[in-house]
Amino acid sequence: MRRTLWTYALAALTLAALVAMYVFAFVLGAEPLPLAVVIIAVFLAVIGAAVAVSDSVSVPRPRVADIAAGAAATTFSLLLCREMGIPALVTVSIVAIVIGMMVAPRGPMDARAEGAAYVGAFVGLLAPSITVPSGWVVLAGALAGLLWSIIGPYVLPGVGGRLGLVAFMGSSAIYWLASALGYEHQAVLVPEVQGMAHMAMIPIGGVAAVLTWLLIQRRGWDFALASGITSLLVCGGIYMADMGALAPVLSTAWFGGTMVGLSTPARLPNAAWVTVAGLMYGSYMLHFEGPLTGHVGVIGATGTIAVFIAMGAIRVGAWLTPRATRTIARRARSTPA
Repeated sequence: MRRTLWTYALAALTLAALVAMYVFAFVLGAEPLPLAVVIIAVFLAVIGAAVAVSDSVSVPRPRVADIAAGAAATTFSLLLCREMGIPALVTVSIVAIVIGMMVAPRGPMDARAEGAAYVGAFVGLLAPSITVPSGWVVLAGALAGLLWSIIGPYVLPGVGGRLGLVAFMGSSAIYWLASALGYEHQAVLVPEVQGMAHMAMIPIGGVAAVLTWLLIQRRGWDFALASGITSLLVCGGIYMADMGALAPVLSTAWFGGTMVGLSTPARLPNAAWVTVAGLMYGSYMLHFEGPLTGHVGVIGATGTIAVFIAMGAIRVGAWLTPRATRTIARRARSTPA
């Protein structure tokens, strides 16, 4: 299907949300990254984003089923997290497994509605200390489901982390509206952890990404089950081990890595590149600070940035390899025997 003006408009909206998230999380109030790293990362990410936009297709009309799936999953996630006190990433893992079990041919959901429901599950990850009423949260889930219904596999297709990015778009819009009307939505800060435990986020992100990718691409697992089952085992185990301030940090590293692992081979062609993107995600999370700390969806959005950078590196490598090969051949011919 050919791209339309709507396709470009939604791609621009999605990328604008990603840029805003990057500025708030990695620029304002955050530990500054080395300038050279920032320049290289932005250069590669722009190339990766351009590739993804060029592969986008015409967007369909939104479906009521997708909106309902987003709102229902948000309600379920909100019940487990806010009312029952289950840790956020354990909650979304449980909801993801339920969603995966409801996909056709076993259940009533197709892949598009599954994505909308998973997006809604993110939106419901609201801690009890945030005072936005539940009705606003469910509304945010419905909006996120609506956005996924038209963004889904059509805009920036196959890029891991977009589930979280769309959840961030829907929830932030509604929460800021609620704030304008007098409700509070302060972020819940992740406990600060330093040393080796802090650095462990990097390898954890890489392992989570490649394991999820292998389960989906090599074993044929459903994406929600691949992300949900592994995250329930790992994140649940971390909380059961009573690691204190380490628990949310290490759980975040793992779950975000699974979001990177949802990338398709058209974006990250093999396990090596998936691992690179996962490691990059973990590296970025070391610097995540600022006013968006604790917002839903920022984990997936950070994963999207990592995937874009990896995609850019792949494209630059493809451009340089033929030239390098020709240069080596020319030098070989001109060198005396």
